Amino acid sequence: MEPIDYNGTPTLSFRQVDSMNGFTKGTTFRLFKRAGDALQEGRDFFYLPASEYSEWIGTLRAAGRIYPSSRHLVLLTREGYERLQDLSSTSNNR
Repeated sequence: MEPIDYNGTPTLSFRQVDSMNGFTKGTTFRLFKRAGDALQEGRDFFYLPASEYSEWIGTLRAAGRIYPSSRHLVLLTREGYERLQDLSSTSNNR
């Protein structure tokens, strides 16, 4: 899976993470929402609003790297992806 470069940081979209893990659409988004304050913007993820990044979001959408319905973009860093995996396995063991 080819990471999405954001300002020199390799990142993954929710679509890429869903695909890599065999998840149904929206699974990574739900895990992300459930993680809440355990994830820190700028370290674990980047939030890119459509108002500032619409052209790039459109390019990623056209390339199939994000979901067609994506308006704003959240990109997970390696650290964020690993934290989501840890949180997911912790919640599955309860």
